[in-house]
Parts: sequence; structure tokens; C-alpha cells
Amino acid sequence: MRKRSRALLCLLLALLLTGCGKGSHKRPAKQIIEEIVTYHGCYGAEADEKVAALLDELETTDAEQAALWSEIMRYWTYVNEDMPIHEDALPDDLPQDDTLVLVVLGYQLNPDGSMQDELRARLKVAKRCAAQYPNAYVLCTGGGTASSAPYITEGNRMGQWLTENGLDPKRLIIENHSHTTAENAENSIDILRKKYPQIQTAAIISSDYHIPWGSLMFEAAFLRTAAAEDSEALHVAANCACPIDNMHYQPEDMLRWETGGLLEMLGNRSAASQYYAIYSTLKKPDL
Repeated sequence: MRKRSRALLCLLLALLLTGCGKGSHKRPAKQIIEEIVTYHGCYGAEADEKVAALLDELETTDAEQAALWSEIMRYWTYVNEDMPIHEDALPDDLPQDDTLVLVVLGYQLNPDGSMQDELRARLKVAKRCAAQYPNAYVLCTGGGTASSAPYITEGNRMGQWLTENGLDPKRLIIENHSHTTAENAENSIDILRKKYPQIQTAAIISSDYHIPWGSLMFEAAFLRTAAAEDSEALHVAANCACPIDNMHYQPEDMLRWETGGLLEMLGNRSAASQYYAIYSTLKKPDL
């Protein structure tokens, strides 16, 4: 018996030393995904090899998450490098029925709750797009951002403007609790899934600099929700933008805010806040 026990112990030790016990030392999927996001967010295309290696590691831990995040990462590259940004009108090949939703992203309100010119510019684009697609729903998303009137929300102000300017209230969907673009996406899809299950396609309406960020947040939220529910995903199919002339939003700013948004979706608000607010003091991971 002693010889047999000693032999079994030797066999177990050999299995561990040769790597057969590696499964117990796999890193959590969430940790790997956060690294994928932060490497791309810090280095862009320079981190492609590192991101590919992390996706391979994720495949060994959670194949479904690896497939999901491979798709999200491809879309992230697309929105910043290849996605066309339309002005004045949406493409003319979108669904002409109520399976389409036009998503109008909010913008910081003035302290008294009135809208800034940039938000009005987005709404004028939304009005034209709503006339172009008269059967589509129009979703206005944004919470209370007026410092002196927090009960006034972007979503409600936007909806009021659109109905006063001719939009049928029956077409209007309001999301009025979000304060970030990531929250815009996650809160909006929750409403769409519960109350408007026929909707399959979204078009994002915002300022030109914000279109890639907004499109990424919504597509990522759509894909993650579909993966969690094992259901068919909604998709962002198009966009329409109002041009904004400013010097405040450079490509590197967009990349870091997109990174913050994905980290926020993953539940790491501490890391997200560094990308949103104090990026200059952020210690980048070694490439």
C-alpha cells in the first residue's frame, strides 16, 4: 500500500510539473478583458500583438467571452479608423419600419436646465433623420446634468424640443437616468429589450467627434447583452452627426474616453475615472 501511495504522489507531482495542472492557475476572464481594453486604450494599434495574445489567453479561460471581445475589439478599431460619419442625413438603406431606432445622445445642460447650442444642433439633425425615417422610434438619452436644477434631465428636454418641433409623441422613447455615454448605452438597451423587442437596428445621432465613442458604447452594450441573454443582438448600423468646430477633442482624447467607457461597463469605475479625468497621471502598462 505504501509503494502504491508513493507512486500516486509521484504521478500527481509529475502532472503538476509538466503543466497538466495549469487549469487551476488560469486568470479570471474579467482581469484579462480589462487588460485587453487598457492595452488598446493606451497604445492603440501598437498593442495589437499584446491584445491578440491576451485574447488567446481568454480563449483558454472562457471561449464565449473570447469570441465576444474579439468582436468588440474589431468594432473598436473600425469606429476609429474606417467608419464613415454622415452629416445632414442618414444612409438611405436602413429599415423603413419600427425595427429602427434613432438614438440621440445628450449633452451637458446649462446650470438652469436650459440646453446648450450643441445639444440643439444634435436635435436639429435628429429632426431631419426622423423625417427621413418616419416609422422609426426616436430615443433621447441623458440624465440630470443641470447643476442648479438636477431634476431637469437631458432626455426630457430633448423629447420636449422634438415634440414641440413636430415629432409624434408616440415615436418618442426617453432615457433620463444616465450621466456617461456608457450609461446611455446600458440604460437604453434595458428599455429597448423590455418595451420595444421588435427593434433590431440603431442609428446614432450626436456631434461628429462623439459618433465613434457613442457607436462603440452602444454596439458593445448590444453585443454583451445578447451574449448574456443568448439572444439575437441589436446592432448599430449607421450614424448622423452635427459638425462641431472645436480644439478640445483630439483623437487621443476619444481613445481614452472610449477606454473609460468600456472599463465602466466592466464594473471597474475606479479605473474608468482615471481615463475620464486624470489620464495624465495614469501609469500605463508595459508594452
